[in-house]
Amino acid sequence: MPMNDTVQITMDDDMKTEVEELYRSTGTSFAEAVRVFARQSLQMQGMPSYPTLVCLEDLTPQEFERRMMQAEADVDAGRVYTRTSTEMFHPKQILE
Repeated sequence: MPMNDTVQITMDDDMKTEVEELYRSTGTSFAEAVRVFARQSLQMQGMPSYPTLVCLEDLTPQEFERRMMQAEADVDAGRVYTRTSTEMFHPKQILE
């Protein structure tokens, strides 16, 4: 699919520099990360992840354990939707 549209966002210069360095270090670009986010948003019909102000390092061991147990319970109860990498990044190939 040809990419023929441009999206512009405004952000702090330092944040832009940091996020570009982050994605460059992983072998991709900030622009590609935005495209992946958009693709996943469409597939999930919403935010593919939920922003949080709490970092793992900020959690007490007890809170970390509580959250991990809740995550396991969610998986066991079927409240977590999972896909393979092929399904996530090449959904049309699966449908064909």
